[in-house]
Amino acid sequence: MASTFLTPVTLWKDFDESLPLETETLSEHRDEDAIFRSVRFLGRSIGGERVKICAQYVLPAGEERFPAVMILFEAGCPFDEVFVRRFVAQGYGVLCVDYCGDNGTEDHTVYPAAVDYANFVRAGSHLDRAEPSARETSWYEWAGVARYAAKFLATRPEVTRFGAIGLRTGGEVLFKIAPYAQLSCMISVCAAGWLAYRGMEKFADGEKKVFDEEHHRFIAGIDSQSYAPYVKCPVLLLSAVNDKKHDYDRVYDTFQQLNPEIDTAFLYSEHGNGLIGMHSLADIDLFLDKYLKARSVFLCDPIALTVEERDGALVARAEFDGEGELRECGIFYTERITGSHARDWTRVLGTPAQVHENVGIFPLSLYEKSSRALVYAFANYSNNFSVTSKIQEVTIKKPYRNACVKSRIIYSSERDGLNGVSGFRRRARSIADCFTDGHGVDAKLVAGYGGIRGVTAEAGIVSYRVNEPRYAAPEGASLRLDAYCSEDATLKVTFYFDEDEENGFSAEVRVAGGGKWKSILLDAADFKSATGAHLENFSDALSLVFVGSAEVLVNNLVWI
Repeated sequence: MASTFLTPVTLWKDFDESLPLETETLSEHRDEDAIFRSVRFLGRSIGGERVKICAQYVLPAGEERFPAVMILFEAGCPFDEVFVRRFVAQGYGVLCVDYCGDNGTEDHTVYPAAVDYANFVRAGSHLDRAEPSARETSWYEWAGVARYAAKFLATRPEVTRFGAIGLRTGGEVLFKIAPYAQLSCMISVCAAGWLAYRGMEKFADGEKKVFDEEHHRFIAGIDSQSYAPYVKCPVLLLSAVNDKKHDYDRVYDTFQQLNPEIDTAFLYSEHGNGLIGMHSLADIDLFLDKYLKARSVFLCDPIALTVEERDGALVARAEFDGEGELRECGIFYTERITGSHARDWTRVLGTPAQVHENVGIFPLSLYEKSSRALVYAFANYSNNFSVTSKIQEVTIKKPYRNACVKSRIIYSSERDGLNGVSGFRRRARSIADCFTDGHGVDAKLVAGYGGIRGVTAEAGIVSYRVNEPRYAAPEGASLRLDAYCSEDATLKVTFYFDEDEENGFSAEVRVAGGGKWKSILLDAADFKSATGAHLENFSDALSLVFVGSAEVLVNNLVWI
């Protein structure tokens, strides 16, 4: 009997990608900038029946030869024309491959009945179990589609070279083909394995789970960290903090397992709401410029981060790449260890002038009663390429002179700027379900009465500080805040106690337009659930959300 314990080597040893593609064009339309072509080609053979692969092939208008990018969107996420067009505008051809199968429309990838579980809507246990082996999983079929899609680009006479971008599920698929496909580079966004570890907090205390044989089969044959050492092309990993769909605490663990012979770069996007900030797209653009357009682009080395004591104070020591010219640097930290989806990552900004011999020292002013914290460093260089370090766990064993006392001030625009707040993810418009749109999603500071600035966002504002030890509500506290709007509006204030932010307790207040800032005082009893239950107290709240009917500015959130 054949072994059911398969690795990235044995799983793909007999995969046949030599079959002819037999490409056909299903439809085509053009505009001034791009040619949109719906194509179909054949994939692997299963019991004598070929997988019929559907893809959108978008070509830059007027270009006869060009580099190309294969995009694997998140499973269940539709083709996003805004995301595609930004690459076409830079002269890339784009191949968007449907690996999810049956989606209720005519133009989708068709899988043979024998592997019906390859259709995402019917994946069932084949999505998270390797039973009887990794070959009988949705992931194996999806990777098979992606390998034939890479073959499609490799055989196109108009394509000079090509790379690939995978978003969440697509990123996991990308890891499985990168050791074998002719990729010039790969970019994985919010995906780097550890799927078998779902529900297991990396930094949680307590006994670690002991995996059974089936879990070990999945880890060995499917999880992306097992593929990292075999990847042969340059790799960029982008990861959003507070993302509910991937384990961002462990992404750097996969990064460290990548083949040391290849070029690599890593970036956490601290946008606070599980989305990648628009500024991080600069890394994607520069990475593709270097490896698909053969341009001279400086890509810095990773940041080395340690936490130490200096003159009785706790500091973070970050060592940067001396070959690059720093534009900005600093650290992010949080005192919330578990509950990775609802952390407040506080930014401590530094300048190049604070960096001596490539080393920056940043004060780590933690709450005096915290016993642990998490911290990572960031750097932005003169060519606008950014990198971050791994997340470093800090154990606090003694009092330090720069420790902070508990704060009743949750947020003040004068003190915090955009620290402690972000656009509300659950109401946010996003690009490809991964990136902010740069407008309605993003938090911004706007001047109200007297030139005093408040924070606002079209999607609403969320703060996770209410669950950080330093800012948690004192017993019996009320919430006071200032609000301003140029027109009459309502402001809905909601406390959520679950990470999905589905079941909250809300209070709605009127904000009269114009005039001075309005002071608002709310007790716990003012907040009601959807069923009419009153909130007893603010303890154990995970997030605090503000949604205005117009552009309502919020400032000076204080427990009293």
